[in-house]
Amino acid sequence: MVKSIALALSLATSVLAAPYPTNSSAWSGWKNVKHFFVFGDSYTQTGFDVNGTQPNLSNPFGNPPYPGWTSSNGPNWVGFLTTTYNTSALLTYNLAYGGATVDSALVTPYKPTVLSLKDQVTTEFLPTYASPNASLPWMPSSSLFAFFIGINDVGNSWWLNNATLYDSIFTVYAGLLDQVYEAGARNFLFLSTPPVNLAPLTLNKDDNGYAKENEGKVILDWNKRLSALAAAFKAKNEGVTVFVHDTWGVFNAVIEDPKSFEQTAGLKNVTGFCKAYANGTPTWYTKDPSCDYPVNEYLWLNDLHPTFPVHNATAASIVELLK
Repeated sequence: MVKSIALALSLATSVLAAPYPTNSSAWSGWKNVKHFFVFGDSYTQTGFDVNGTQPNLSNPFGNPPYPGWTSSNGPNWVGFLTTTYNTSALLTYNLAYGGATVDSALVTPYKPTVLSLKDQVTTEFLPTYASPNASLPWMPSSSLFAFFIGINDVGNSWWLNNATLYDSIFTVYAGLLDQVYEAGARNFLFLSTPPVNLAPLTLNKDDNGYAKENEGKVILDWNKRLSALAAAFKAKNEGVTVFVHDTWGVFNAVIEDPKSFEQTAGLKNVTGFCKAYANGTPTWYTKDPSCDYPVNEYLWLNDLHPTFPVHNATAASIVELLK
């Protein structure tokens, strides 16, 4: 059984002289990226263990075997970027953890053992990979740092209507980016939060659309804050290149019309899911007799997580942005 369960894109770049190390922090293009460090939640996780087999030329994921432990019943966007849309040998260090929020002390995840973004940066990345070194000679110019976080922050707190909480979350987020920058990172990719208010988890609530509307408003506010964070981070740090990907736009377009992307043109159901598929299927293309369509023809695998076709479209869209 498989264990892994164009659009408005905004681009802000800078090619300033870089202080760390000299003349090597300017963005040299997606085609030259050799090391890919990733942070996030279940939409991003592959089950990578920093103490396990490390990424190498014959095994760019390191551990576990490709596509890893994903929530998409196949490769997720990280997998597609690493193996389908890469234009160079790309080693991927995926520190994402299912259920993650930015800071567990601010928004509680579903389990106390979940590694927040704060944990991913301070207890995994910094002690293990910070700064180019002999055992992992990554360089700023050929390394990309990606952050896809916010789904659980919003999902676990949107009903509080607490702007002060979000101020605090983004203050922590900014501080973590500063630490990653000090470790040598110069190229940053941020993914906006998709419209998970249109996932079955929210759509199926018997509340006359209250959650759909109001969670949607918080998601848009989150994404506005993310764009502001990215712009402020770029403005204050020399030699930084910043990309902000409109992941919300990709998902929304697919929900409105699956044919918006070649990768999602085969989707037949974009609002619900089949319970027989909810925990994963024997193959990426399984057809259960109790379901109207094969698993890959549903946008949603379960009440919150999408199947791999929209991850494929997301990855393809990211590459267009990075180009």
